[in-house]
Order: sequence, then structure tokens, then C-alpha cells
Amino acid sequence: MTGRTVERVADSDWAVAATLAFAGLGIAVGSQLLVAAATLPLWYVAAAVLGSDQSAMVRVHRRVVVHDASSEAVGTDETSRSDAGAIAGDPGDTATVRTTVRNAGSETLVDLRVVDGVPDALPVVSGSPRACETLEPLAETTLEYEVELRRGEHAFGDATVRTRDITGTVAETWTASVDGDDAIRCSSAVETVGLGDGTNDYAGEVPTDEGGSGLEFYAVREYEPGDPVRSIDWRRYAGTRELATVEYRAERATRIVCIVDARPNQFHAATTDGVPALERSADAAERTFETLVAAGHPTGIVGIHDQRLTSVAPGTGPATRREATALLDAMQTQTDSDHGSYTRTQTDDPTAALSRTLPGEAQVYLFSSFVDDEPLELVEALRARGYAVRVVSPDVTADADDVATRLTALERGTRLARARATGARVLDWNRERSLGVLLRDAVGEVATR
Repeated sequence: MTGRTVERVADSDWAVAATLAFAGLGIAVGSQLLVAAATLPLWYVAAAVLGSDQSAMVRVHRRVVVHDASSEAVGTDETSRSDAGAIAGDPGDTATVRTTVRNAGSETLVDLRVVDGVPDALPVVSGSPRACETLEPLAETTLEYEVELRRGEHAFGDATVRTRDITGTVAETWTASVDGDDAIRCSSAVETVGLGDGTNDYAGEVPTDEGGSGLEFYAVREYEPGDPVRSIDWRRYAGTRELATVEYRAERATRIVCIVDARPNQFHAATTDGVPALERSADAAERTFETLVAAGHPTGIVGIHDQRLTSVAPGTGPATRREATALLDAMQTQTDSDHGSYTRTQTDDPTAALSRTLPGEAQVYLFSSFVDDEPLELVEALRARGYAVRVVSPDVTADADDVATRLTALERGTRLARARATGARVLDWNRERSLGVLLRDAVGEVATR
């Protein structure tokens, strides 16, 4: 709690002027009532000057609950915490903040005003972090409001408290410390993400139609010098004295390429206070990337810009992770990182260049708001070449009521429908949906190319 400041709000100049005016008028008309009334402004000034300082005492407690879109029961909230103790959530989600203010003193607070310390980066989307109440001793009031989460860690500040006495002439202002929750962290926590069927030559969990190392029986062939002893069919040898080798169905790790639409029109948001499409796409791509790499699947990142591509080749090592992080950060600022060693390719047609240069057996995740035709053209080109494609499309047309945005919403819906018609798995991501739940829905089934 910081030091208190006391403000005397009475102005003696106007009080003296009012006294002289009323007194003069009373004398002029011979009214004793007006002469007596002329002393009232002076009593008002005296109350401000002689009034004692208030000794208001309040206790403030804050509770933050992040809404989990996976909760089945209406009104059920699930809140997770990071290792550091901060509330953990996904960018674009909403969190309900309930700040309770209790009158811990023995006097009634006639005019109590409180403003909660909302982080500057988190917009308030409903309710209000302000309150004006009258509180009896030990009574309490609760401020309830919702904020929209943004990437990063955001700390709440102390509450600002202001009280006035019963005359309204003495105001006291101070900042009160707040117990309870004090931070929200929007981290790229790993969620379990289902895998597609694009594979490469890394051993993994996806079965293929060829022999190799694995667990499922594939075929028996003639023995060749150098075959492992453990692969010999000894039962057949005992009966026929002929050597044969047992092969099992090979399993391959899935190779993933996360494509992020980073063109300038992806900086649009549903409202001026909303999260831009590119920020939401980059966060979803980052979480998908971290999940797949943690599972041992080589994963890369590609950014589509106006006249260039930026990319990190699929991999699983620390260097790949560092380069992917640098690339995703650079996309959101539209600048090239001095520390990023990702690849930059100049081209007049990034969409066409990308569809021709992707690895032949990659699983593709495309993150774009689909506000124009280019991402649709990319999906159609990739599907024509046999790639399995999943689309995660943040909605930047919701909550806006102007005619132009409504038209954009209709055109966007048509593009998503056409993308689904190609066989791509498409998920329309509105602001109310949790990112973790959305990713599970988007990639929870094995696609057929």
C-alpha cells in the first residue's frame, strides 16, 4: 500500500463571494433568512479545513478464472496454472476477473471508489474494472469483468482506492495491495495433437506399406546374407531346413510443415481491440510445432509473405526450435531477425512456389484467416498434388456490424467451404474457442490424402 494523499475539495473563494452576495441581498431586502443563509458556505469551508483525516481500511482480493471451452456444464470454468504460479491460458481466450473489496474499518465508507489494476495489454471485453459503492463496516463489494488474453505474461497492478467523507469535502486516495491472483501467462504449452499420414524415413509411429523395423507382421522372404539373426524364421527352418527372414511393417515418423499466412492483410482483427489474425495463427503454429517436435516428428515452419517465403526445414533438434521461434517472432513484426538463420526466398508468386517445393510426403497445416483467395488457391494446389492438408482459420469478421465486414464474412465462408470440398480438414476458429480444444479438433483424426 502506498502513502495516502488527502485532498480538501472546498474552495474558499467562491464561499466568501457567495456569503457576501447573500448577506448583501438580505440586508437590501431586509430578510433575516437570507442573512442567516449567507453563513452556510462558510460552514462548508470550515468542514473541509477542520475535518479530520479519514482512517478508511480496505482489503482487496482478486480471483482470475480462464474459461475452458471444453467444459460440458454451462458456467463451468477450468483454470490451469504454470509452474511459476501464474494463471495459464491461450491467446484469444477470455478470463473472468473477480476483485472483492472489503471494508475492514469500523466506519461506514459513504463514497468508496475502486479501480482494479488491469494489465495494459489485456482489453476488457465485458463488465467494468471500476466500482462506486457505500460499504458498511465488514461489508464487501465485487468488481467482475472479462479480459481477452494476449500472448506473453501480464501482471495485474494494485487497486486504486478513493474515498470521500459524508460532506464530500475531504477525499483520500491511495493504492491498495491485492491478494490472490496477480498474473496471467499465455504460453505455448504443449497439447496432444493428432498426427496425419505424411511420413519420411525416420522411424516412428505411423505404419507404412513396406517392410522394415516395427511390431506388426509384414511378410516372409528369402534369407539374405547380413539379415539379423533375430529376424530369421526359426520355426520354418526347423521344418524345412531353409532359411527365411521375417519382415515387420515399417513405421515412419510424420514430417510436418506448418504454413503461416504472414501477408499484411493478416494483421486485421475482428475489432480494433481484437487479436490480429497473424498473431493467433503464429501462436497456433507454434504450439503445433512444439507438440510434434516433442513427439519426435520432424517439423518445419514456412511463412508466406507478399513476394517471398521464409522457412525452417523440418527437424527435431534445438537449432530447429530456435530458428522456428525466431521466424514466428519475425512474422508478427514483419522484420527479419538478425539472429534467425531461417531461409529467405524471393519470388513473385509465393503460393505457386511453395506448392512446388514442399517435401513430397509432408503433412501440411495451413494457418490463415482466408480473407482473400490466395490461401484457397494454395489448398487446391496442395490437394491436387496429394498432400494431406489441415486448415486452422482465425475468424476476423466476427463482432463487426459494418456492411463491408459482413460481405467479407460471406466471402470467407464460401472459401472455407471450397477448401473443405477439396478434402482438406478445415476448422473455423472464432474467439470463443480455446486454442487447445481447437487444435485437438483440427488434427484429432488421421487424414487420407
